[in-house]
Amino acid sequence: MKKIILLTLLLMGLGHATEYQVVHLKKGGTLNVREVPVVTAKTVVGRIPAYATGIRIKECKYNAEGKEWCYINYPLGGSHIEGWVNSYFLSPMQVELTSTAHIKNFLYNFYMADEENFLDKLQVFYTFPMQQYMSKKNISLMDLRSKKVHYYKQWPKRDYRLSYLKILKRKPDYIDVQTTVNWNIKNHADDQSGKDIQKLRLIPTGSSFKILALKNLMHTVFPKPQLVEELNATVDMNQTMVAVGETKYYIKVGSFFSEINKDYLANITKNGFAYMTQVVKQDNNTIRRLYIGPYDTTLEAVDALKNVREKINENAYIQSLVH
Repeated sequence: MKKIILLTLLLMGLGHATEYQVVHLKKGGTLNVREVPVVTAKTVVGRIPAYATGIRIKECKYNAEGKEWCYINYPLGGSHIEGWVNSYFLSPMQVELTSTAHIKNFLYNFYMADEENFLDKLQVFYTFPMQQYMSKKNISLMDLRSKKVHYYKQWPKRDYRLSYLKILKRKPDYIDVQTTVNWNIKNHADDQSGKDIQKLRLIPTGSSFKILALKNLMHTVFPKPQLVEELNATVDMNQTMVAVGETKYYIKVGSFFSEINKDYLANITKNGFAYMTQVVKQDNNTIRRLYIGPYDTTLEAVDALKNVREKINENAYIQSLVH
């Protein structure tokens, strides 16, 4: 019979560090944070990314199965998450402040904080006066607060996902990065989705960064989903669609014999993709074909296909349609 060890222990090898990072997770994975050190679906209180750094441990102990768990605190957006994680997934931070992992962790939380009404703590992420914010220079905290209040009122629900990061320049006193952010914003009457390509200048401060400048290099708003009706009573499923017009390339993610689940469509939008449904009559059945796109070239479609297979449907494939 296993003994339950109640005494709180410091982890060997972890006790000498003050901050930790996630290890032993696949790229793109997440680590479950639990209310208690017991693995069930009901104990999960949140998740942290595989590249998380800056994690602080409050205490560690063994659970009933003899596995070592630690109670952690991790900055998450404008707030933080606390709970228990298996110590197997924690290691003393071995990355330099200027490493890509540490920069990615900061930007992940920076964009997530903009989903919240985080106005009173903007100085956590910015240094003032800012050299530039979007198209204006010498922006003060009050200037930024004013801009954010107006935007937050216009779009009270916001979702941002960092999908790409490139280090442009590393200097002793600053780091320039380029990011791609997929976004979705909503209010009571409307919603929009798209992506921004941004350039940011980061200033190292202690164990983190502050943003000195931020500029939009490209702002893209995705077209609203369209519903295309096929009026033919019967359509051969193997027949190639022929029409006079411009060829566009799509990624087909599925065919459905009933209404497409709204959560499934919302997941497509949240991951930064525009989609189109095509309704086809076949015998007495109504088939809804779901496509992501359009893309102007096959190269663009091929470039997007990998992400679609990872995040939406592993069996997705490219198909050309004539408009």
